[in-house]
Amino acid sequence: MSTNKSLISVALCTYNGERFLWEQLESLARQTQLPDELVVCDDCSTDHTVDLVHKFALTAPFKVRVFVNEQQVGVTKNFEKALIQCTGDILFLCDQDDVWHPEKVTRMAAFLTQNPSLNVVFSDALLINEQGEPFQTTFWDVVRLQPLQLQQWREGESIRVMLIGNRVAGCTMALRKSFLNQLLPFPLDIPDFLHDTWIAFVASVLEQIQFIPEPLVNYRQHAAQQVGTRPKNLAPLSLTQRLARPHQQKLIPYQQRQRELQTLYNHLQRVVPKGNKNLKIVEEKLHFLTVRANLSGNRVLRIIPVFKEWIRGSYHYFADQDTTPRGIFMTALGDVLE
Repeated sequence: MSTNKSLISVALCTYNGERFLWEQLESLARQTQLPDELVVCDDCSTDHTVDLVHKFALTAPFKVRVFVNEQQVGVTKNFEKALIQCTGDILFLCDQDDVWHPEKVTRMAAFLTQNPSLNVVFSDALLINEQGEPFQTTFWDVVRLQPLQLQQWREGESIRVMLIGNRVAGCTMALRKSFLNQLLPFPLDIPDFLHDTWIAFVASVLEQIQFIPEPLVNYRQHAAQQVGTRPKNLAPLSLTQRLARPHQQKLIPYQQRQRELQTLYNHLQRVVPKGNKNLKIVEEKLHFLTVRANLSGNRVLRIIPVFKEWIRGSYHYFADQDTTPRGIFMTALGDVLE
């Protein structure tokens, strides 16, 4: 049992995970600070996943509670159900195919204990292949959480980083049970927006999330996983292709992102106090996307709205982190010409 004053729960969600599950379970049993309970929520596995969990429970050095869904609910709802069942003060999200470093629970629980104003902590993760061999790269390398972004995060500007894209993997995360109650229910109506993104986004808006700058998990990458870091392999368009394509075709991704951010903003309004300064930043990004998603088919009529957003600083403020000043200018110019 944990000797820490705060009770520790691990929420493990499973689905047909027998191939790698035992290695993950053993890594939980090797923690230098053992959790007080492991809550497993299985999403209708058809292999021996549940049998493996019950076998592990016979000798586990902590309580194991197992729940099997009557029908499949998907990864986000499954984690929501598992987290709700947890009775601890500090909750760890756990995937079925990773391997935790022995000091993970100790380090993350201590961090939250020492930082009572924070509700979420996360770490980096070492990427490994199906055989457990390291790729010599980390999760933060892949999602581009680099020194500049880490400094922004330390200074309370994580919302700026998150508005470019999620940087927090659930398998690297711990949160307070008291914060979970504020987050429920998890949104299910935003494509590619999972439970961990929602937790990190809300915590960023509230400035209640920080990090431990080292890998505390081996994050396994394999073809069968539901979530991972595999690239989308989108081929870039040439200048000729960009200028030749119909204007409405260019607007499609902006319109999609605008709809998704609008839905996210609607959800944030129910959990974030009105007037929150970071919620206003989300509003500004939503305004910027709305302008870009509705640019006229007439090039002349695009000049004024693009110029206004340039003067407001939107193109600079919401640019991708790797975009150069020239690239920012070309983005604005492209909004006029394409």
